[in-house]
Amino acid sequence: MLMVGLPIGLIGVVLPAFRRHGADVQPTLTFVRRGLAIASLVLLAGATAFFVAQVIPLELELGSAEAWIELVRLSLLGQMWIVRLALGLTALVVLRWAARPAAWLSTCALVGLAAQATITRTSHSAAMGEGWLPVAADFAHLFAGALWGGGLVALLVAVRCVLRDDAYGRIELTRDLIWRFSPFGIAGVALAAGTGIALSSVHVADADALRTSDYGRLILIKTALAAGAVALAALHKFVTRRRMKTQADVRRFSRTLLAEVLLVVGVFAGAAWLASTSPPHHMVTHQMPDGSTHMMLMTDPEFQRALQIAALAVLAAGAVAFALEWRGRLESRAR
Repeated sequence: MLMVGLPIGLIGVVLPAFRRHGADVQPTLTFVRRGLAIASLVLLAGATAFFVAQVIPLELELGSAEAWIELVRLSLLGQMWIVRLALGLTALVVLRWAARPAAWLSTCALVGLAAQATITRTSHSAAMGEGWLPVAADFAHLFAGALWGGGLVALLVAVRCVLRDDAYGRIELTRDLIWRFSPFGIAGVALAAGTGIALSSVHVADADALRTSDYGRLILIKTALAAGAVALAALHKFVTRRRMKTQADVRRFSRTLLAEVLLVVGVFAGAAWLASTSPPHHMVTHQMPDGSTHMMLMTDPEFQRALQIAALAVLAAGAVAFALEWRGRLESRAR
């Protein structure tokens, strides 16, 4: 989440706002640089934990070091693990030696995108062998969540730095930060929700599976946490920003923004758990006349169709909201 969304949020939201108001951006850059270094270390540890979590359900005989080496060398899971380790080390090297913020921010964003690509390469969607569309939806889902969540962290860091410095106007700068983040938040939420619903139509066979399977219950928990975060985001955009008139309002916004970030962190924790949980697929074996067997995935067509329509509706609504947001920006600049 941080490796992608935090650099994008800093480049697209925080830096332009600070420059416009003549604010000192160095404390924010220093904090973000340290945060990205920690995120790189987490990527290294998380890559290993994710690899082990994916290998354990396979129940392989791995009683020797040679067996593990063969697994890493020959399996896709092992190869993607090595790639993630290389990406994490690359980010650490660049963060240590690159002087220009644009260099280490852009590198971290690219490293994060590449790491997400390796995750989708070994995801449930890729394992199903249903073509490139579910895999692309998986990648878009991860990117959208990272854009939203990482951008929120960038916004939170900026607001906390604003509160520590009395040298410039806290209120107008904070209002500008919220205004600049809005299109990123709208795009991230709409794309994450739309692709998430679409992926549910692939991995959840029917409505009963949502409440009877661990996979389905995790989806419901993720949805509840995301709904809470979206409710706070709407409060910030439509109420908090307009009523922000005192420094106490800025401090209050900082606290509710932290709550929104924590909810999104919960969503990502649920997503990580979901990635290591088997989907509730109902498979039926058919014996063919030539003696071969074919495996078929049994689903509820009406349930699948309803989810697909809902996904398209969410994506369309998000596109409209994003367009209206940019139209309002262009009109305000023209005035």
